[in-house]
Amino acid sequence: MTKTDPRRRRTAVHRGRRAATTVASDRALRARAAAALGAVALLAAGCASTASPAAVDGPRVVPPPGETVDASGVGRTSPGGHTPAGDPIPSISLTPQLMYQLLSSEVAAQRGQVGSAAATYLSLAQETRDPRIARRATELALAERSLDHALPAAQLWHELAPESPIAAQTIESLWMTTGRFAQAEPLLRARLERARTEHRLPETYDRIARTLARSSDARAGLAMLERLAVADARQPAARLALAAVAQAAGDVPRAAAEAEAALQLDPANEQAAILAARYVAQTPRGIDGATSLLRAYLDHEPKAVEARFALARLLNAGGSHDAAREQFEIALKQEPDSPAILLSLAQLAYQMKQRQVAEDYVRRYLGLPDAVQRDNTPALLFMGQLAEDAGRNEEAIDWYSRVGRGEQFLPALARRAVLMARTGRVDEARALLRNTSVPSARERVQLTAAEAMVLREAGREQDAYDVLAAALARQPENAELLYDHAMAAERLDRLDVMEASLRTLIRLHPDSAHAYNALGYTFADRGVRLDEAQELIEKALGIAPDDPQILDSMGWVLFRRGRTDDAISYLEKAWRRLPEAEIGAHLGEALWHAGRVDEAHRVWTQASANDPGNRVLEETVARLRAGR
Repeated sequence: MTKTDPRRRRTAVHRGRRAATTVASDRALRARAAAALGAVALLAAGCASTASPAAVDGPRVVPPPGETVDASGVGRTSPGGHTPAGDPIPSISLTPQLMYQLLSSEVAAQRGQVGSAAATYLSLAQETRDPRIARRATELALAERSLDHALPAAQLWHELAPESPIAAQTIESLWMTTGRFAQAEPLLRARLERARTEHRLPETYDRIARTLARSSDARAGLAMLERLAVADARQPAARLALAAVAQAAGDVPRAAAEAEAALQLDPANEQAAILAARYVAQTPRGIDGATSLLRAYLDHEPKAVEARFALARLLNAGGSHDAAREQFEIALKQEPDSPAILLSLAQLAYQMKQRQVAEDYVRRYLGLPDAVQRDNTPALLFMGQLAEDAGRNEEAIDWYSRVGRGEQFLPALARRAVLMARTGRVDEARALLRNTSVPSARERVQLTAAEAMVLREAGREQDAYDVLAAALARQPENAELLYDHAMAAERLDRLDVMEASLRTLIRLHPDSAHAYNALGYTFADRGVRLDEAQELIEKALGIAPDDPQILDSMGWVLFRRGRTDDAISYLEKAWRRLPEAEIGAHLGEALWHAGRVDEAHRVWTQASANDPGNRVLEETVARLRAGR
């Protein structure tokens, strides 16, 4: 059986875990650069005079997931003792002690200690009864993704500023997310009443649905929404909201029925057609039913480009690549300068292994007139990937170097550095990363992870471990560093260190599926503590039941325990969701031991085509063919 590297096999998983355990949102982190000064100004209006406030009231709140809040007035005060956002400005003394606590909390937040800063702000808000401090406590708690801290802060904010729409929307969203529907329902009913008067039902229902879809109890959320939407049964927006929440609650037939009802109410509604097709595809009617629905819609609305996009994607998902390309090309004739269509055609060509065709579409994208609004970043990354695939590393480095500051800047920078190391320029790559200025501790962690990756590329595993250990000493509770440190320790066979880091990560983030998975998989792959390995992986599956990497780990531990048939069931599910080389190696090995040799060879052939030269796959096949 193979001895595999859990870090090597989980690059995509690690990206997903980072997204899930990020300490703060990009927007919140950017805001913190100026927050120290904002904290002092936070109380200036109330301290100077309640009659003529004249200072900013602190940084903007980060809304909960799924919510968009209009906070355009935050940062200014208005006559009458209230901010434009509706927060009253109390008269309190800005004492040296209070100023010190505010500033030290902001410094702590910038250093990544967001939870500590949020707790201090909440304590200060309870002491001063200042809604602006309560709002900042809420902002920090939400940036930390901590509902335990956010709920009391937001409740206090709403209590102190009952007329503030931002405070109301924030506490509504938190109550919905945590399943506190009895508290949320009166506020939502009032919001919908205002939306009917102000003719804002579509956006209001959309926001409510997006929040309810993330609720801890979507079924109860659906029941509440049904009560709220009774008066709007003839409104497409209400039916689409019901569809979205039904989908989140696992009632796909209900979701499809509600979306189709919305389409019947408004036959020209493109969003309703797209959503109805999406839900229908998940019912027994399947992709054929969904494509039939969209074709019928396009017969009446032939210029509906987004619906044609949806049709093309469904056709592609169903394996009808030529038909999908035909739909994209029809859309391109309608909008020849559409960046989205060009990029979709490039992606489809890449998927069909037509690399030159893909490159031609991407170059056409990049060559569009300046007047065509677009973000060139996806195309630059695509060109870098195409160059990498062709072994043109210097060209790839050049493409990645053109990616400007933004969400993809650091990933592109990391790829540049790795490719530089691959061409023997390790010191230059490390200097590039170390000399790059970033505004936040989180982004500095990303650069540290990239430096460790460069060192691993050069075969310097101990140096990579040392870089991560030094960074972890500075930020001992950083989730990304804990995970990377654990994987670096595993590569050095320091399993005690690996386990300690992953156990710490699990303690700090008990919902981190991939921490459980990495620890369980490592035990399973080494054939040790198999009972515990299975328990850990089962916990991971309970958190992320459809994750292909975790399904693969479950199959692998069952295989290690001699339960080959059960193992094959899990490994086949993983392979269907993610046909990557190592999952193929595991599935093939299980099939081989079950006597299904021809099936094993078919899986290995496909896996090799997907990832030529994969070390784990090649070692597995060679060992089994040699009878070892």
